Amino acid sequence: MEKKNQQTNVYLEKINRQVASELSQWGNFSDPRLSGYNYGNLSSFEISFWYSSVTTPRKKYFAVKRTSDNRFIGFLGLKNYNPLTKRAKLGIVFDPNFTSMGYGYAAMEILLDYYFNTLKFRELLLEVNLFNDRALKLYKSLGFKETGLTSEVFENQDIEFDQRYFEEKRGLIYSKILKMKLTKDDYYGI
Repeated sequence: MEKKNQQTNVYLEKINRQVASELSQWGNFSDPRLSGYNYGNLSSFEISFWYSSVTTPRKKYFAVKRTSDNRFIGFLGLKNYNPLTKRAKLGIVFDPNFTSMGYGYAAMEILLDYYFNTLKFRELLLEVNLFNDRALKLYKSLGFKETGLTSEVFENQDIEFDQRYFEEKRGLIYSKILKMKLTKDDYYGI
């Protein structure tokens, strides 16, 4: 799929090994809570391993590229991809040098059109850390609805503990995670 959003100059294409190798050119987030999204630190081996993990039948990943220079600035992933139940789980990561510029919204508009109109899927699920205000704002602006809360062990256990976003269980820090979904009917209602 290669679709363009002329308004903000981004397009999506199926991710390939060459594009994946460009992860090493990405910047890194300074916020330690976002360290799990720092792909610029990955070695060639780690990038190759990541690429292998996202190119399985149950996953579809797309590179987000700028039309002005074809730069790889983010990726969108459809995990737990199931054409029988017509649902998947969304993953989205951007190079920190290209966040808060409207690229995420534009890329999501393209993906949602493809997801609901071309693939004819019925429901898109996602999970987002409560501390990730930027992502929450994006998802709500696209019509995603809250469906519940969960938590998982947080990768960075040296994080500054804030009970709004984290909880401690059995001596480990867990991140509070909001579950959200967008149905085909909600999408068409936007």
